[in-house]
Amino acid sequence: MRQTFFGIATALSLIAFAGASHAQLGKAASEASDAAEHKIDQKRAESDAKKSGPVGKAVNNVKSEYHKNRSKNSAEKAKDALKGKD
Repeated sequence: MRQTFFGIATALSLIAFAGASHAQLGKAASEASDAAEHKIDQKRAESDAKKSGPVGKAVNNVKSEYHKNRSKNSAEKAKDALKGKD
């Protein structure tokens, strides 16, 4: 997980040197951070689902899917921010 986050941070810093605007980088960094946080929450929910009973599994699987979708959405927003799309 940390490698993914540091990889995103490194990529963002390289783009900063390439001349992308500060606002785009800030938004992209924020979205990348959100994506990483949701990915961590997704993995936590998956782990909790393995340890839970039937109802807990259902609840944690729903949480996992939610965080998976939010992570994917935030990653797309980060990519769009770097491209200059809003």
